[in-house]
Order: sequence, then structure tokens, then C-alpha cells
Amino acid sequence: MDFELSDEQKDVQKAAREFAEGEFDPDLALELDQKGKFPESIWKKAAQLGFIGIHYPEEFGGQGLGFFENLLVIEAFCRVDSGIGSALSSVDLGSEVILKFGSSEQKNQFLTPLTKGERRLGIAFAESEDSRDLTTISTIAERRMDGYSIHGKKSFVLNASLADSFITLCQEPREGWITLMIEREKDGIEVHPIEKIGWRMIPFGDLLFKEVPVPTGNRIGREGEGMAHVNHCYQAMGLKSAAQALGAAQGAFDRAMQYAKQREQFGKKLSQFQVIRHKLADMAVSIEVARWLTYKAAAEYDHKRIDPGFLSIAQLEVGRRLVAIVDESLQIFGGYGYIAEQAIEHYFRDAWAIGVELGTEEEQKDLIAEIMLGPFTSFSPPSVK
Repeated sequence: MDFELSDEQKDVQKAAREFAEGEFDPDLALELDQKGKFPESIWKKAAQLGFIGIHYPEEFGGQGLGFFENLLVIEAFCRVDSGIGSALSSVDLGSEVILKFGSSEQKNQFLTPLTKGERRLGIAFAESEDSRDLTTISTIAERRMDGYSIHGKKSFVLNASLADSFITLCQEPREGWITLMIEREKDGIEVHPIEKIGWRMIPFGDLLFKEVPVPTGNRIGREGEGMAHVNHCYQAMGLKSAAQALGAAQGAFDRAMQYAKQREQFGKKLSQFQVIRHKLADMAVSIEVARWLTYKAAAEYDHKRIDPGFLSIAQLEVGRRLVAIVDESLQIFGGYGYIAEQAIEHYFRDAWAIGVELGTEEEQKDLIAEIMLGPFTSFSPPSVK
């Protein structure tokens, strides 16, 4: 498979990088990170220039490009700043579910405002601290004459206090698992914020639903399709997280290399010490491995032949390399790396948040092993008579 970017893809990558370098002011990024604020004005500009929903069909406000091009934008944004880049890539969480399973009316209603920078999305699936654990779903959608009444709780929801709508997984006694678009301004919704050390520009929180009315037209797809929606969403989110990880790793490496060229110790530049040169060389190798894993998975996604096993391999390895690269970058900065004014400090914190979204090593290893070996069953030794 040829992973050479086309001229159009290179243009998208270049435009995204130039936008980020022009708009992601380091002082503003530091302020937004410390205050936990979303980059509102930058988001509006990014939407006006077509960077949000670049892979949506033109009839719904996008540019009709592939998901690959969307990941190139995310990578470029996170390379310039991991916090702002991750925040901008989170505004359309779950939109791929609407793209694949939604009606034309739903696509126009929910996707078009995303591309204009008028609305933001969130997903509300899990109900425990493990965002991938869907065995304890108890949020109920009770059928009413004019729609549904929702009651239950969702945990660790990205964009909890920011999203205008949430794609929400519910149980309906007769219809089974369904996903509903629930508007945040509806009566009966409570948002309980969660503080965290990384990804401070993206608000997390728990959602409490108390008899929230939802019209029938807000159900996505057919009855009983909810888990298919979740699986599709997690595939797209895994790729987005891999692009965030790749961009953040490259950004941390860029800063470490620049610092090594400037900083002097014992009368020599850090970049003249063999130990530092070897660190930078290892980091460069890791970034290239992460890039090809991410690009291959993205190309397969666009060709509708994505291999879940390979996606888990990519997520596992890209996550490993992100954390290792950011940690090494911080070490090159020495004591200065632990100062909040240095961007590398929030790259370090954001790396762990991105790693969580990629899935823990144990989760990914379980998925890979299950594909190779089949479902896990505990071993019971034969009884001795």
C-alpha cells in the first residue's frame, strides 16, 4: 500500500499547519490551559476556514474529503499545541455515527451547524469510570406517545458542559439498545463537572437525566442498533486519538530538539552530547512508526476495510510511543520541563489524557488476543476421582 500523500492531502496538511502556527498563540494556550477554558475564538475561525467537518459531504457543510484528511488536520493542530488541537478535534465527537446511520434530515440538522462553528457534539455512552465498559448500562428510554422520556446517569462525558447535543446510548424495553440525540438545554439534565490534570480545555463531567423528553425524530438509525453505533463511534474516536497522539508526539519532539540546539552545558550544546543525540534519534524513529501505523489505519477506514485487530495494534503502539516521547522530551528540558510556562509541561499532562482515550494497554491487548485466540475462558482443571 502506498502511503505517499497526494497533492491535495499535502495542501490540507500545509493549510492546517499554517493556521495553527498563526492562531495558536503560546501565551493564550498557557492561559486557556491554566484556566480550563475552551478556545472559543480559534474554534470559530477554524470552522469558517473549513477545518471542522472537512470529511462531511458538501451538502452538509463539509468539503467532501476523506477521514484521512480530517486526521491530517488533527495531527497538524496537535503538533502546534496539544491542548488547543485536542479541543478543536473534540467538537464533533460522535458525528461519524450520524454520517453513517443518520437520516438526511438528521445530517442537515446536526452536522451543518458543526461545520459553521455554531454547535458542538458530545457522546454519552458509559456509566462507570471505565469509558469502554458498557456492561452496566442502565439509562432507560421510556416510550411515550410523542417520543421518549430518559432517566439515568452517564459518566466521564467529554464536552459535558460544552456540547449542545449528546449522542446517548439508552435501553428501551421493547426496542433494545438505541442511540438518541439529546439536547443539553432540555429540562431534567444536570451536569456535574470533573476536574482533571490534562486536557483542561475540554470539559469532562457526569450527566444526570431526570425524565428528559426526547422526540422520536432524534433516534438515530433503527431499533436495537445502539451497540453498532457505539462500535462505529469508537473506531472513529480511536483514529482521532491516534492522530492527536501523533501530533502531540511530533510537537514534543520539535520542542525538545529546538531546546537541545540552544541549551548549553559544560561549554557544549546539548545536541552535541551523544546521549541526547541518541535520544532524539530514537524519538524520530518512534514518530515514524506511529505515523505509518496511523496512516495505514486511516487509509483502511476510508476504503471501508478497517481491521479491528490492526486498529487495536495501532492504538496500543501509538499510545506507548506518545508517552515515551513526551517523557524523553521532558527529560531533555531538565528542570525547566517541570515549569508550567513551558509548553512541554502541558504536552506531558495531555499525553496521558490522549492515552486514556486510545484505551489502556490491557484493553487493547485483550482485544488483540481475543481476535487471535478467541474469547477468554477461565481454565478449570479436570476433577480427580
